[in-house]
Amino acid sequence: MNLLLHPTYLPDIATYATLVQNKIIWEVCDNYQKQTYRNRAFICTDQGKFMLNIPIKHVGGQEGRQKYKDVRLDNDYRWQRQHWRTLQTAYRTSPFFEYYEDDLAPLFMNNYSY
Repeated sequence: MNLLLHPTYLPDIATYATLVQNKIIWEVCDNYQKQTYRNRAFICTDQGKFMLNIPIKHVGGQEGRQKYKDVRLDNDYRWQRQHWRTLQTAYRTSPFFEYYEDDLAPLFMNNYSY
């Protein structure tokens, strides 16, 4: 079955289960919606629930809405470094983190524009 999904940052386990069970079509041509899981994620830490938020450059003004595929990341702030260190601090001692660490690290070491 084909399923239409919006890309999200660090999706929950239900989304991963859906990815495995269905053929996915990614929706990237709709308007970007603020305050959704598209650029934020919650993780569990020893202090409780913690939000990781990817800063983006808003167009605003005369340009109005922007398409999801046109959203640019704001790399002026070192958010990738902060996110990676937070994930390491929160999950370093959890089982199997060391097995996934090498696969996840490049996502936080390379700079992306979109």
